[in-house]
Amino acid sequence: MVINIAFTSKNMGKGEKLLKEVAARLRPSKKEIENLQNVQQWAVGRLEKVLPADVEVGVMGSVAKGTALAQNNEIDIFLLFGKKYEAAQIKKKGLEFAKKAMRGKKWEVNYAQHPYLKVYEKGVKIDIVPSFKIKEGEGLVTAVDRSQLHKIWANARLDGKKRDDIRLLKQFLKNIGVYGAQARVEGFSGYLCELLIINYGSFERLLKEACAWQRPVIDIEGHYSGEGARELFPSAAIVVIDPTDRKRNVSAVVSQTSLSRFIYASREFLKNPAHMHFFSQKEVHSPIKLKKMMRGRGTALLLLKCPSPKVVEDILWPQLKKSAHAMLAQLKGAEFRVFGHYFYADKKDSFILIELMEEKLPAVRHVIGPYIWHGEHVQAFEKEHERAINLHLEHERIVAIERRDIRDAKELVNAILKNAQKIGVPSTFAKALKSKEWLNIYSSLSDKRVRSIASDYFSRKL
Repeated sequence: MVINIAFTSKNMGKGEKLLKEVAARLRPSKKEIENLQNVQQWAVGRLEKVLPADVEVGVMGSVAKGTALAQNNEIDIFLLFGKKYEAAQIKKKGLEFAKKAMRGKKWEVNYAQHPYLKVYEKGVKIDIVPSFKIKEGEGLVTAVDRSQLHKIWANARLDGKKRDDIRLLKQFLKNIGVYGAQARVEGFSGYLCELLIINYGSFERLLKEACAWQRPVIDIEGHYSGEGARELFPSAAIVVIDPTDRKRNVSAVVSQTSLSRFIYASREFLKNPAHMHFFSQKEVHSPIKLKKMMRGRGTALLLLKCPSPKVVEDILWPQLKKSAHAMLAQLKGAEFRVFGHYFYADKKDSFILIELMEEKLPAVRHVIGPYIWHGEHVQAFEKEHERAINLHLEHERIVAIERRDIRDAKELVNAILKNAQKIGVPSTFAKALKSKEWLNIYSSLSDKRVRSIASDYFSRKL
């Protein structure tokens, strides 16, 4: 079914006027641009003084493409090494040069595909990233090398209107919580936003097309024909082939939930264009309101907290997700009815919220066996359940009534976490969970993190 939603004649003028107003609000001011340019010149100047002649400095990212949002004070500076260097060398030497250039400034080493230096100057965050200098058609040595190709490709296809529309898209996605390629977000990267606007031509056209998306495939440069791109990335929620690298899906990190949120939000905006689609405020409820919401559900709420492992965020969140899913699988396997769950982490602590239909199960369980005419299977079932309270027939099947070893959900989780890696919990979290504690969510609402978790989970909306 094709859904064709666009601004109606009634809201056409309203929608166009709104987009112009929001676009103007999202453009960096002259003062911001001037500050960014001054900081950029300062940083590049410092780097050029310490770099050898065969290492160039290049500005990348949204600032270099003119697609940065207002008050997004970040600059990506790449140190472009020649091919005579080895990958291990540029990582080591790149950091050495960056530290030397930023001597006297407060810096920290961060990690993405490989280490880079983060520095702050006049309210601007500067990421200094070692990379290889490459040209179109050359193979990558490190994953970050393609950024320079992205800048060249995008700038050749962008104008003022498209840059405004890219900012509109970024803010639209930010408002619904799906902007960013970080593992905790599983959303749309800045480069993906640029590709979508370049492909569809405008923000409104993108939203119209998105309303009818079903496992979308976007291949701007036509690297593949037919279903080739989808066959290459069969499990991806959305496939957007990198124009500069035919083997890469730019949208690989976008989850099905994030994509669905965007599709739904697109329909809602086209039906009723309003500022709230760009600038709505996340609400953190009061403890009194949250307690009323939680008690009104009549479910069992378990809240587990443990120290966060000392790993980077893009490793922390996937491992927390895997740990939570491992626990949920065990609870479901033990016949607990899981209503929902939520997880959150910061540098200090990690939290897993589990909502169950009941916290304690009956003392007995009902195990349905094979059909009575499968004699060998029936005998095997009898042997397997010889300690059952009783075995009997229910119509054409043999049934066992057994006592449960563990009836309490917390007790079950405590038991399985004694050997957490065995059920699929990553080793870093298996260690951290040895120091876990169960919190009473009602009495823990004084912690603003718990209030935020509860507000997000219990007041989720379309």
